[in-house]
Amino acid sequence: MKKPLLIAAMLTVSAGAASAASETMTFTGTVSATCQITIDSGGVLGASADLMTLSTTEAGGSAGTATIQASDSSFQVTAVAPASFTSAPAGGNTGVTFAALYSASGATTATEVDGSVPTALEAGLTNLSVDLEATKSDGAFPAGEYSADVTITCE
Repeated sequence: MKKPLLIAAMLTVSAGAASAASETMTFTGTVSATCQITIDSGGVLGASADLMTLSTTEAGGSAGTATIQASDSSFQVTAVAPASFTSAPAGGNTGVTFAALYSASGATTATEVDGSVPTALEAGLTNLSVDLEATKSDGAFPAGEYSADVTITCE
């Protein structure tokens, strides 16, 4: 009678030891490099005493400002001057040349760079200050409202 109990005890022990299994589940993701430009304020053009120059550096003028958030250092910034005013009184776009300069502070530093010259951006937050100058070669700017767009690019 002792033999059947011993066999029953052995069967019970064997059935209780289950085999465990594990597998690894992989998760993947991609983070793309990004560069975001936020225009903080547009600039204001002041007129020179002879009315032949409209500039952010003249009395009453002020630079435009923007903030750039770059995820890494693979980007460059430019601030290209326009070819003409987007709006101007009659004769206001005749004989006009434009020049833009920008300065950067924060993650990237630069001082009075020609707007068409790229500056490498460092990762992080960069504050951009943009100056614009319009010079009239054939006399004074006529009275009226003027507007011009500088194109800021991060690429």
